[in-house]
This record gives sequence, C-alpha cells and structure tokens, in this order.
Amino acid sequence: MSIGNTLRGLTAGIAVLGYVSLFLLLQVRAAPVSVLAGIAVLATAALAVAGGRPAVRQVLGRGSSPPAETSEWWLARVEPALEDAWNTYADLVLTVGLWGISIGSFGGLVTYPGNDPPFGLAMIGFLSMVCGLISLGFLIDSRYE
Repeated sequence: MSIGNTLRGLTAGIAVLGYVSLFLLLQVRAAPVSVLAGIAVLATAALAVAGGRPAVRQVLGRGSSPPAETSEWWLARVEPALEDAWNTYADLVLTVGLWGISIGSFGGLVTYPGNDPPFGLAMIGFLSMVCGLISLGFLIDSRYE
C-alpha cells in the first residue's frame, strides 16, 4: 500500500470518527458550542483531505449523485463520500478512536466531582464501546481479505 493510500485511509478514519463523535455530543448535549465547532472543522478538513471537494459536497448534500440516492440525514452521507478512501487504516483509526471515546466517557463518570454525574457520559461510553466492537469486526475482516 502506498503512502498516499495510507494517509487517505487515516484521514478518512479521522473524518468518520469526528462526525460520529459530533453526532453523539449533539444528541446528549454534553459539550459547549466551541468544542462542537472545533470537531466539525477538524472532521471536515479530514474529509477534504481524504475525499477532496466532491466528498465535502456530497456530505453537504450538494453532490452529483441523483436525489434518490442521497440521504436526508447528514451522517448517512459520510460513508458514501469516503468509500474510495476507506481501507484498513481507516478501520484502525475508527476502532481505536471509538474505544478512546468510551474510556474517556467512563473516566469522566468515575471522576465526576458532583453527586449526580451526567447520564450523557454513560450513553456516549456505551454507544462508542459497542460501535468500537462492531468496527473491530470490520478491521479483522479487512485484514484477511
């Protein structure tokens, strides 16, 4: 595998991880707007590096694909936009990143200074742990193809 394909895979994984974490944080309202904006900028920059302008346009819903193939949900448009750049390195980044989010969430629950820790941290921890396990299956499967 060439260095270019490796970098495209790494940035594709970072983009998907960024958009998934942005989605989770938006659902539980567990982060300030500045953090959400930073994650969105980082994920979009990684998306642009991995897939170029066509990928960014596709995620924004302005791609060249027919309207019947374009999902209304912004997160569902990320995977088709990065399909060409996805490889084993992207699976690795996604798996490790999701487990990192899970460990961080559970660590935040354990070290929470108050008596009533935010339920959103538990949700993010369990969702990212399950998604990380699913992603591990894809990582293992891609190693044996």
